[in-house]
This record gives sequence, C-alpha cells and structure tokens, in this order.
Amino acid sequence: MLKAALMSLVLLVVILTAIVSSARDASYAVIDHFPGPDGGYDYISVDSDMQRVFVARTTGVMTIDLSTRIVTPVFVAGQGVAAVQIIRGTDLMLSTNRDNKNATLFDRNTGKVKASIPTGTGPDAALYDEKTGLAFVMNADSEDVTFVAIAAAAAVATVALGGKPEAAAIDGKGRLYVNIEDTAEIAVVDVESRTVVARYKLPDCEEPTGLAYDPESNLLVSACSNGKAKLIDAAKGAQRGSVDIGEGADGAIFDAARRLVYIPCYDGTLSIFSLDSDGRAGVVTTVRTTVGARTAALDPATGRLFLPAAEYQKDAEGRRTHVPGTFQVLVVAPSASTE
Repeated sequence: MLKAALMSLVLLVVILTAIVSSARDASYAVIDHFPGPDGGYDYISVDSDMQRVFVARTTGVMTIDLSTRIVTPVFVAGQGVAAVQIIRGTDLMLSTNRDNKNATLFDRNTGKVKASIPTGTGPDAALYDEKTGLAFVMNADSEDVTFVAIAAAAAVATVALGGKPEAAAIDGKGRLYVNIEDTAEIAVVDVESRTVVARYKLPDCEEPTGLAYDPESNLLVSACSNGKAKLIDAAKGAQRGSVDIGEGADGAIFDAARRLVYIPCYDGTLSIFSLDSDGRAGVVTTVRTTVGARTAALDPATGRLFLPAAEYQKDAEGRRTHVPGTFQVLVVAPSASTE
C-alpha cells in the first residue's frame, strides 16, 4: 500500500512538472482584439471570475465583457484614469485620477461609486495588499505614496519617496517596493512604520517602470525603458542579473503558476522569460504585439494577457498623438489556448 502511494505521488509530481514545462515552452501569439473608443490609456486589469477586463482611459474606466464581447466605454467616470486595481476578496475596485488629486473606490459589478479618496498630486499606479487591507497609490507629481484603508474608504498615511514613483510590488511580509523612475532605484517601504527603510540602486537601468515580485525566490524584477529588466534580491538589494527585453517597458507581471515573467514594451514587443525557484532567468521569448502596447494584465486561469494599444503619429510640433480609430485591446495567448 505504501508503495502504491509513493507511486501515485511520483506520478503526480511528473504530471505537475509536465504542466509547468509545457507552459514554459508554449509559444505565444496575438489571437484576438477588442476595438474601443479613441483616447488615452494606461493600466489594465482582468477579473478571471467575472471574465471582465477593466481599462484605465482618459475619461474613466472602460470595461470589456469577454463572454459577450460588449465594450462599455465609461463604466465609471474619471479624470485621466491611470490605474484600475482590483481589491481581491471584495467586489471593489480602486481607480486613480491623474488629473485630480483623488482615487475612486467603486463596486466593480455595478459601477456604483463608494467613495472619492484624496491622494497626493498626480496619482498613478496602485496596488492592493490583502494581508493588511491597504491599497497603495503612487503619486507621480508629489513623489509620495498614499496608504488607503479599504474598509474605511479613507487615506490613512502619506510616505515621501524622494523621487517619481512608478509601479510597486508587495512581499506579504511587511515590505512595499516602489520603482523610482527619475533616480533609477527601488524604494523599500516598511508598511507598519510607514517609512522608507532602504533604497536599492538599479545600475544600467533608465526609467524603471514595471515591477514584479516572486515570493519563492524572493526576487524583484524591475523593467527599465532602455531594454533591460533588472533582477534584484528583495531582502538586500543585491544584483542577481539582468535580462534583455524590448524598448519602452511600462509593466511587469510574474505568473506564479507558470513561473513566467511578462514585460510589455512600447516598441511593440512582449518579452517573456521563465524564472527557476532560485530566481535564475531563462531564455527570452519575444512576441510581436503592436507599437504602444506597453501595459498588460494577466488572466491566471487561462494564461492569456490583455494589452491596450493605439497607433501613434507625430503632430506638427513633433509630439506623439494617437491615430483616430486605432485603439484596441490585444489578447495574447499560449499556443494551447489557440486550439
């Protein structure tokens, strides 16, 4: 009987290993797209249970119902919306309004607004920590982070970061990590004491934006706009290598189930590489997307990624503007999802 149990355990390990290996080896491609109205865009989130995608747009939060393919241009109104952060374990979502000094807390099933919460200036990226019930709003212009208590629907603290914050990651052990774009470093914030306790320099990294965290290897992956992803030890800030990626990255996602890192880049590429349990990076796979697809969201259930994008042109003064009628949300999937 013990022998049979051991054999079953071995078989289970083999099957799980095969699944992970298959996910790592799968080829990825753009398999679908959802057109939407003209206008600016930023971060994106996907709710696997609801099968709904939320996109930060200039005039509010746009939604896509993946079952019906219905696009709702303004599900919740906003002013230069930058982040659309799902509050896991609840029906809520937090969106940030860059053109105002606030964030909107709303029911993501109905769109009903629960609260407007004051933040710093230029609220951009946001993150939620289930362990503490706190959301964190990175304020680009005032160079600080606002702590938001979701249960109270109120801002409870502000921590100065000493530079322009971009994306952040949480380790579940009391540390918040924030990419600082203009100083090329990661600010480490102790959530309980609400202070910056360390700064990790990012050599050879220009304008770090996206940030992902792997709890198994205790590794941070910081995406840089100059075609590099830096691998950083979360405990001490030690350099653990770098990976060549596309240009103009503005996001980073770690898929714990498949042990893959996804980094969308403005140049029209999606860089994908694996991480082993020690945090060593595998070979980079480059997926062609479209120019401007610089942020992404992952549906962990399917392995599909959703990337907002629009074609660009230069106006008479050399500024980049969107080409009318070209906004879309791309769907990138592993080969198994295309069958």
